[in-house]
Amino acid sequence: MKLKRVFQAAAAGLASLVIAACGGGGGGGGGGGGGFPIGIAPVAPPVNYVNGLSIRINQPASIDKTVYEGQMIPSVLVSGTLSGDVNLLSGKVLVLLVVMPDPLFEEKPAIAINAAAQSASLNMTGKIAPDGPKTYKGNMTIKACLDTACQSEIRVENPQIPYAITVKTGLVLGSKNVDFVTPFGAAVAPVTVPVTLPEGAASWAVAPAIGSTDTFKVEKAGDGSPNLVVSLPALLPSASSYKASFSVSAITSDGQKLSRLLEVSVLTNPSSAPYVLAKPEAHFVVKQGTPTLAPAQDNAVFFPGNTSDKMRYMGMVMNTPPGVDTSMYPGPNLWLYDYFYNEAGLPRYATKSYSWSTQVQACYNDRCLVPGRYSAQVQFRYTPDGGPVYDIYYPVVMDVVP
Repeated sequence: MKLKRVFQAAAAGLASLVIAACGGGGGGGGGGGGGFPIGIAPVAPPVNYVNGLSIRINQPASIDKTVYEGQMIPSVLVSGTLSGDVNLLSGKVLVLLVVMPDPLFEEKPAIAINAAAQSASLNMTGKIAPDGPKTYKGNMTIKACLDTACQSEIRVENPQIPYAITVKTGLVLGSKNVDFVTPFGAAVAPVTVPVTLPEGAASWAVAPAIGSTDTFKVEKAGDGSPNLVVSLPALLPSASSYKASFSVSAITSDGQKLSRLLEVSVLTNPSSAPYVLAKPEAHFVVKQGTPTLAPAQDNAVFFPGNTSDKMRYMGMVMNTPPGVDTSMYPGPNLWLYDYFYNEAGLPRYATKSYSWSTQVQACYNDRCLVPGRYSAQVQFRYTPDGGPVYDIYYPVVMDVVP
């Protein structure tokens, strides 16, 4: 006997409602609910019809829906009227069964009964449309019983509701997860995630959603192809892990917005590296005549242990284009500002990171630098107990453009 998906809802008498479901057909059953058994079971043939009572299904006459992959299938309201001697329900459990071959609706439909009007309705909540364009066709069959084993059936008029649910190509990610695993101090290669767009898509985008989104860089491929590129813009502390979600969306040709979530994670395992410079350099592009400081860029050196107190700022060597006058600054070539948080105040606390922030400015007191490349090498010295001594250089570049 062919297995089909069975949805079950029950009401004690015509008031107290209990909702449950039985799984089958396209997938295994879910968790329990309402005290009814959950599992895969064939649809049993009628055992005994109750005389003098029937249910007529009034609507819908048919179900015809079109959705995109990943969209929620619209809910369906099935309604009917009771005919005959409703007193036969007294002290009984009215069980409504929805039998259909395709797992397109949630397995816990909501039932509502109006005793005065002798009517009943069943609200079928749609699931997220499965991936893969396809048209699902078949018949949804409504059954009614006076016991959970369905040994006493109530005759149902118009029990079969034909359905046709078309799933069109929507927004699909080639992978729903990107997981990086790397040793401390090692960079990881970017990962490309293919994106399938709905036919005739007007636009698509990616944006941070939740979690440590600043840890990752997720952007559309620069060559214009429908791909996402996932990368780590900086190295991370030893024995650390971060997770984030990014929302990928597309606007269809008929103006609907489709969305998918891309989950991203990184795990950094310990290694023998003595330290790690999170970002290799700071690079600023400043338009000539900009009167304000450029937005700060943060950086850090990470250590395997709590040894940040063993690192010191030593100084910087600055370079300007030949012949450029920087005398407007209060100090020679003072277009660069570094703020060393770990150098301020005593005592210095030993932690696993030494951090600072860098800013640049192209103008001072209304006098501005000419276009060109201005660079500096910021020097740190790390002297862990037992040696050796490490000199760490951090390049800073400011390109002043017309």
